[in-house]
Amino acid sequence: MSKVVYLNSHLEKFREEPKIKINIDNLENYTYYSNLYKEDKKTTKIFVKCFHNKESYRDLLNQLPDTVDNLGKYYLVTVYWIIFINYYHYDKFNEEMGKLLEGIDEYKILINSPHFCKKVYYYLNSPKAIK
Repeated sequence: MSKVVYLNSHLEKFREEPKIKINIDNLENYTYYSNLYKEDKKTTKIFVKCFHNKESYRDLLNQLPDTVDNLGKYYLVTVYWIIFINYYHYDKFNEEMGKLLEGIDEYKILINSPHFCKKVYYYLNSPKAIK
């Protein structure tokens, strides 16, 4: 039995690390995007609360205040979906991200691009993505 444990401990060293690691200790940092809008504490609070309650991106979208402009909504929904899938469903992350990127004809994740966020937003809210 000790040989099995020993072998497993060595295998841990060679297992593939996640390509994207989400640190939820600083979850508030994901809600701030200086190019799109000013930081809003109310929006940040809603984002964090939805994440910890494991609510969907649609619930987040419904709770966002009217003061958040469309670009802000695109960014928040995109970041929320990526963080949520990565943190809560990491085993499905690569598959889901692959489907998303194929669905919007992109090859890279460019969260700092408003065009990318808009494409993700409309992909996630399209009738075919609803299950």
